[in-house]
Amino acid sequence: MFYKPLTTISILIGVALSLSFKNIWDPALLDWKIIDSKISTYLIQNNHDNYVVEFIRSSDKEMFYYEIIENGIRKGFLVTGKAPSKYNHFDFFVILNLNLKIEYLDIIKYRENWGYEISNKKWLRQFSKLTDSRLGSKNQVQAISGATISVHSLCSYIDVILEDLKNI
Repeated sequence: MFYKPLTTISILIGVALSLSFKNIWDPALLDWKIIDSKISTYLIQNNHDNYVVEFIRSSDKEMFYYEIIENGIRKGFLVTGKAPSKYNHFDFFVILNLNLKIEYLDIIKYRENWGYEISNKKWLRQFSKLTDSRLGSKNQVQAISGATISVHSLCSYIDVILEDLKNI
């Protein structure tokens, strides 16, 4: 009987301490081997073999913008980001060509038990067919039952990315 109040108090202290630390996300912690292999695959399909990824800028939404450069010529863009899901967040990256058409989109790490369906490669391919960013991607992408928050989050981040890259 004595341990129940102590357990409750220790849980409350743990929750209070976890809320006091800011959730800091560092793109350096991403699995860059996966990202590098996807960039290589995209460039090899276009007969390119050596490239450099250079940082351009970051945004207040925890997105990081990079240029994909080959022999001093810009070939496309890479954007990494952290988007909110129901209780946590998920890491993603997107490769775009110079016309801001999405060449590849991937979810690197999804941290929820529900909504993980957005990591499905077939579902993610829809983003490469977006026609006009003014329509908003959530109007052009199929919804997923059980992943509504994650789908809306990813779509809004893609819309922000497309708008930001128009200004670069």
